[in-house]
Amino acid sequence: MAAAAAMMVAVGLPGERAAAQVPSPDEIIARVSEASASISGIADAAFKLWIKKPVTERPNCVFSGTLRLDQGRQTLTVEERTAGTFCWAVNQYVVGRLFEASEPVGAFLSRFDLTVLGQKLVDDDRYYLVQGKARDPKNNPRGLIAWIDYDRGLVIDGTLQYGWGTIDAEQRYSLINGVWVLTEQVLHSAKFDATLDASYSNFRFASP
Repeated sequence: MAAAAAMMVAVGLPGERAAAQVPSPDEIIARVSEASASISGIADAAFKLWIKKPVTERPNCVFSGTLRLDQGRQTLTVEERTAGTFCWAVNQYVVGRLFEASEPVGAFLSRFDLTVLGQKLVDDDRYYLVQGKARDPKNNPRGLIAWIDYDRGLVIDGTLQYGWGTIDAEQRYSLINGVWVLTEQVLHSAKFDATLDASYSNFRFASP
């Protein structure tokens, strides 16, 4: 998970990349927007939720459905879930609010005043650490801190700051048909001792 204290330290880029100018927040948002806007299609989605137990044990709730991607906008339809009132409520108020009809990631980032705090080089890709404060004080989340792979235009991991607490997030990607697509998200809330794992597979891309 992202460690906010460690993130505050800027990491220098070695070699020729060190001389490269750090992109502005607007350039970072534009790069992420460009990358996500290139993806349209559908994928199978599966979610597992653990509450007050390790992820090595059986999850409390399991959901499955279809994720639709339309130039960066994601729409999730949950088709099957674990029976019971609790998992129904989680589907309605947690999975639904986090994933259904979510805005493109570039549009989400533009809700914040961003500052570039640090940089590092990973497998020859430039990563930038950004911190954001919500432009609208009534907005939730109120802030974020995240590592962004600038060359691929991908948000790798970070922390979302809400009025009630924080959510730590890790995102993993795979190169499929020449496009980097999100294949797994792991979200953790320390306040509720809850972990949600979302995985995406069987991508069917729309024809260009």
